[in-house]
Amino acid sequence: MSYQLCRWYDPYPRLAFALKLLYLAPGAVQVKAARELQRFMEEHWETSQARKAIQEIKVTSRGKRWYDEDPETFQTVELLKNSPEFLKSRVADTLLEILSSDSASA
Repeated sequence: MSYQLCRWYDPYPRLAFALKLLYLAPGAVQVKAARELQRFMEEHWETSQARKAIQEIKVTSRGKRWYDEDPETFQTVELLKNSPEFLKSRVADTLLEILSSDSASA
């Protein structure tokens, strides 16, 4: 029996781990981390492409996923989902750093 990748972030184990930690974080930490992460992506991804991607994300279309609860977290995860390959690994490291520093300060 083989394992099938079913989520968009499964091919990126470090990113999957970082998103799992974000999922387990308290709500206020999730929102703060999402805000910082979105700022990081906008800095490292060509600004015009990031803005276009943000505008294309429909904040009103919410499902039953954990990140659909908060509009800012939803927008950040969707932006990450649609970001270029090179950015996904950098985002994983940055997200782990954000969550580590936030946990240490709590």
